[in-house]
Amino acid sequence: MTTSGAPSQTAAKARGLLFGVAVGDALGAAFEGAHSVDGERLAQQERAATQLRYTDDTALTLVLARHLVDRQHPVPVDEDALALELAREWQREPWRGYGMGSREIFERVLRGTPWRKASEDCFGGEGSYGNGGAMRVAPIALVGTSPAHVTELAARSAVITHSHLHGQRGAMLQACAAFLALNSDGGKPLDKAAFLSQLSRAVEHTDWRSHLDQVHALVDTASPAFAAERLGNDAAAPTSVPLAVLAFLQHPDQPAEAIRYAIRAGGDTDTIASMAGALAAARTGVQELPTAWLDRLENAEHVGELADTLATRMAPSQ
Repeated sequence: MTTSGAPSQTAAKARGLLFGVAVGDALGAAFEGAHSVDGERLAQQERAATQLRYTDDTALTLVLARHLVDRQHPVPVDEDALALELAREWQREPWRGYGMGSREIFERVLRGTPWRKASEDCFGGEGSYGNGGAMRVAPIALVGTSPAHVTELAARSAVITHSHLHGQRGAMLQACAAFLALNSDGGKPLDKAAFLSQLSRAVEHTDWRSHLDQVHALVDTASPAFAAERLGNDAAAPTSVPLAVLAFLQHPDQPAEAIRYAIRAGGDTDTIASMAGALAAARTGVQELPTAWLDRLENAEHVGELADTLATRMAPSQ
């Protein structure tokens, strides 16, 4: 990965956010669907010389990042434009690992079906409550002005493919967590209880508050396997987003360890590690991610350029 000198703190955090998404996704992709992941198997993947190739998680995150770059601050999410941009990205590289629901929605959008109908018709009219909205939402944290603002923008970005409210709430929670991580002071220990309290206020729903209460009970003590057993590790937003938050809170100042924790929990490893990596590296800055990972990451220069551009929209961290 090439850079033009040492980035500012703001740019380093923005780079951390997007590179955390990408390397977590790419490392986790090799283990997706595993019940759990042995530490030695993960270490072998880390030591491999092959390129780290990301999945649809990062591909769609970059679409959203470019969407935000093209708009003025404060940044509105143009759902109609974004729906077409997401669908065209799927059409361009359909082999990135898209789920059945996403493929169906994007195909219908490209045929002219309004995105809202395509989203609402998904899964027999129930809509998706998966983590697809949450997995791509991280760039919203770079342009939002407050927890309330980022949750509003997150819901608007998610509803295009996730008409089910749990799918939208997952994106809202992840966006708020990313905003709080970006604006936290990396020089001070993270107040984990206060962090979770702020997340609870961002997503005012009994079920989600219950999930966050479980996260609080597991912080600092739960192994990845036990956390997966208690929270779940599948692709549903109500299970995977809280697990990603827990992985971050277990290692808020060690992005590599947060990513490893998420992967070792098994299940939807690429997405959970991507979300956890975004949070931890947003707090610390890109410099805390292993250089060996970044050097192997595909399309790293473009990821860095997008992060640098979006960093200019951020207020300096306090």
